[in-house]
Amino acid sequence: WNAYSFFVTYANIDGAAPSDAPARPKNPLDRWILSESERLVEEATRQLDLYDLQKAIDPIVEFIDLLNNWYIRRSRRRFWRSENDSDKDEAYQTLYAVLLTLVKVAAPFIPFITEEIYRNLRTADMPESVHLADFPLYDASRRDQALEREMALARRAVSMGRSLRTLHNLKIRQPLKALYLVTRDPEERAVLQGMAELIQEELNVKQVLFRDNEEELVEYSAKANFKVLGKLLGKDMKEAAARIERLGAREIQTLLAGGTVELRLDGRSVSLTRESVTVSRREKQSLKVLNEGSLTVALNPELTEELVQEGLVRDLVRGIQNLRKERGLAVTDRIELHLYGSEDLRRAVEAFQERLTGETLAVAWVWRRHQQAAAVECGGEPAYVHLEKR
Repeated sequence: WNAYSFFVTYANIDGAAPSDAPARPKNPLDRWILSESERLVEEATRQLDLYDLQKAIDPIVEFIDLLNNWYIRRSRRRFWRSENDSDKDEAYQTLYAVLLTLVKVAAPFIPFITEEIYRNLRTADMPESVHLADFPLYDASRRDQALEREMALARRAVSMGRSLRTLHNLKIRQPLKALYLVTRDPEERAVLQGMAELIQEELNVKQVLFRDNEEELVEYSAKANFKVLGKLLGKDMKEAAARIERLGAREIQTLLAGGTVELRLDGRSVSLTRESVTVSRREKQSLKVLNEGSLTVALNPELTEELVQEGLVRDLVRGIQNLRKERGLAVTDRIELHLYGSEDLRRAVEAFQERLTGETLAVAWVWRRHQQAAAVECGGEPAYVHLEKR
């Protein structure tokens, strides 16, 4: 319903009346969600043919998440643009097509919401009800499995970055200096480099930097696992423990990757494995680091005055947008802002006033506490905001 509401709101504003998906969309986001909609049809059909209704629901839930939390969020600015161009037209056509596919697939499970959406989206030549329409047929020509894998990798990197932010209480609206990415897979690195701008925007960082190996982000140390090695080494255990503590970064990486390291002790050779050694990681340069399989991400949480100011303005924008909704303003309504708060907030507003006015559709702002001002949290402190329709 959120995806449908978003489409209807902006289609009505622009007078858009799409009827089908673009044949060959230029934007990779369009190609990706069209490919994912075909995967939805394929997987749901397979489970329905097996009469496994529970498993047929899983791809529907997954697709709704992809549609709302990735495609629409990543495409919002395409719909917000005031000018109508081919990219905006293709975005409308794509969203219209995948919404129709989604409601047809989901109709057997959620019959009433899908019927409501379908009846408002249908054209005169379509069946009157979604329940009179044919179930979608899988179209393999629409699939781009390589692009699906690439987008899945980008989403994985973003998910890890968000996990780091949550773990270390770094709000997503607070811009950070840099994100570091390390992968041992050259294909993954190439994909991530191609998706760097997207990852940068999603994680609200100023730079995405690639490093060749994880040692540039963390320091490793190793200790012997006495439970595993004790019975095997006996009297040589003390010497082995000392030697293991002197292992280099490359040898530790070999163990972490599932390999073995040969250790020579008093004429005998012992093969060390991941189970026989306890590895500790310490983050460098106050970085916040997370590893998952072949991919390592790190955030630099150091905040400059400019970054703090930008974070305050992002908080303020969020509060103003919520006030617009509470007041029932249309998404195209222009406003005048009355703002008041700390001196830090005032300096932030002055430094980033173009972003503030552009994202809130404010034609002007004044620094004055209005009698009817509402309190909005900005960086842990209140800002007082009043808006007037213009």
